[in-house]
Amino acid sequence: MTSELTAPGMTAIDGSVLGPSIPTGEAPPQGDAAPGDGAAPGGEIAPERGRRRRMVLLFLLLAATAALLTIGGWYLLNRKPISELPVPGITVEAVPHYSFSIYDVVAPTGVAVNADGSRIYATQTEGDPGVVVFDGSGNVVGTLKAPATAGGAHVPVYVAVNPTNGDVYVSDRPAATIYIYSTDGAYLRAFDPGPDLAGWAPLGLAFDVKGDLFVTSVGAPFQAVHEFGPDGTFVRTFGKANDFSFPNGVAVDASGNVYVADSNNGRLVVFSRDGSQLGVIGRGAGAGNLGLPRGTAIDDSGRVYVADLSLQGVQVYHVLAAGEARPQNIGAFGGGGSGDGGFKLPNAVAVDGRSRVYVADWRNNRIQVWTY
Repeated sequence: MTSELTAPGMTAIDGSVLGPSIPTGEAPPQGDAAPGDGAAPGGEIAPERGRRRRMVLLFLLLAATAALLTIGGWYLLNRKPISELPVPGITVEAVPHYSFSIYDVVAPTGVAVNADGSRIYATQTEGDPGVVVFDGSGNVVGTLKAPATAGGAHVPVYVAVNPTNGDVYVSDRPAATIYIYSTDGAYLRAFDPGPDLAGWAPLGLAFDVKGDLFVTSVGAPFQAVHEFGPDGTFVRTFGKANDFSFPNGVAVDASGNVYVADSNNGRLVVFSRDGSQLGVIGRGAGAGNLGLPRGTAIDDSGRVYVADLSLQGVQVYHVLAAGEARPQNIGAFGGGGSGDGGFKLPNAVAVDGRSRVYVADWRNNRIQVWTY
């Protein structure tokens, strides 16, 4: 005996049919209801009680529908990408989120920013080549041009800010040199690598906290990373035996370890300060692996950022810890596209002291700003 009596053929809330269906034209059977099931004498259900039950069922159905719609709407508004969903036993760390984009630059391949974020520098490789200078809100405040006496073709590639004095360094591959500008934009001089590096072709630029300069070179006599002291004197070369193929971005962590994006080999190589190899992230389809890495940067929290052309985004890692074979991957952000947060060949990345990450979105003709 059921706790509630439902008329034969009535459909329950879950869609099942309770009792036999009633053929068209036939009256319901009489006298089948058991005592205590709410039937009136002679087997008929009391009309008032049946109406109340139908009203209760209808109310419950409407309430359940409203609850499902509310929960579904909340989920759609607050759901995270699959890559950010937690996995049992694994702590998921945050990656930055898209904030805004800076335009007024054509085909930027390099980006740099001073510590307080008040000046942003973006290389412009097409149209009128040079470096466009923005304030912290993305407004153009000036440009840096190659000196008139230099002559020849000029394509600025990467840019870096010396943390000790604010000078701006710009690599110019066709001119095989690095131009240096003061913090107010005045041209100072061309960098002299010394006679042993004649024929080099500088690309990536980075400074450590002491003002030592690190430069990736793809020219003669070999592709490598060169270190220079604060006064410009040559110190050492990294990676002679590593068979670099177009090393691009370079960055230095707080321990003095040097991170090099070995672009055409699809890897990020980590060196100790004495030039010995400590770890490597290789090319592949697994989480944290690389495709065609270009620019690199390291923030004050010890996070390493690598812009990857083929992955159309930025990979994020912890700095290499003692005993590790490779930096631990935190996650990635971006993806192909031209909308907010989409990339078309991201080539460089920079960070400031305000937890902002700047990405040179080359084919979208903009600098994207992401933040925590």
